[in-house]
Amino acid sequence: MKLPDFSEFIPFRNLRQAMGARRPGHFVLFDPQRHLTGRERSELDQQGRQLPLARLRRLADDTWGLKNTRLLVYRSDQPYFHLAQCPVTQSWDPQTLIWVSTRRSGPLPLGEGKEIELGVCPECLQQLGYKGFDLKRNRKVGYSRLLLKQFSREDFFQVFALYPLQGVQDKPAEPLLKMPQPDGPTTEQSMPGQSGSAPDPG
Repeated sequence: MKLPDFSEFIPFRNLRQAMGARRPGHFVLFDPQRHLTGRERSELDQQGRQLPLARLRRLADDTWGLKNTRLLVYRSDQPYFHLAQCPVTQSWDPQTLIWVSTRRSGPLPLGEGKEIELGVCPECLQQLGYKGFDLKRNRKVGYSRLLLKQFSREDFFQVFALYPLQGVQDKPAEPLLKMPQPDGPTTEQSMPGQSGSAPDPG
């Protein structure tokens, strides 16, 4: 008797993905330093979390992450939420307190019982090239404006999977700028208080 191939059974495949198993027989041990707990996942969806921008992962595909999830990034004093490391978010000080959430639709949370309605940042869609979005090319302006108007976070997270992150690396850390070192004394350049020749005894 031939058994069915359960490796392609859709409910099992979905369960395997939810467990973080990239292939049959492969599992990732839970690490609270790298993986969200159930409580954290609920908090990000229901209340949001406020933290310094520097705490976030800068993912190699230009999106933002926290542990093993992508995020929406926003501030209560600005009109847009952000999906990418766009010029706006790059201009913020790393210690700026920002809100993050994984909510897929509707207003975004600002803590317990508070919400805010925000639009999607067009700079983010431009940077990600989301579904061909490009306001800089004349022939795509009309299409891009329509995409902006009809933008759906649900659709976005079908393209850029929200959770769990698999196979997405962080950007390499930017090298620290080296401060120029002052030139030391040379035979032509003497230290202060010294002359280039022996003192005149007379």
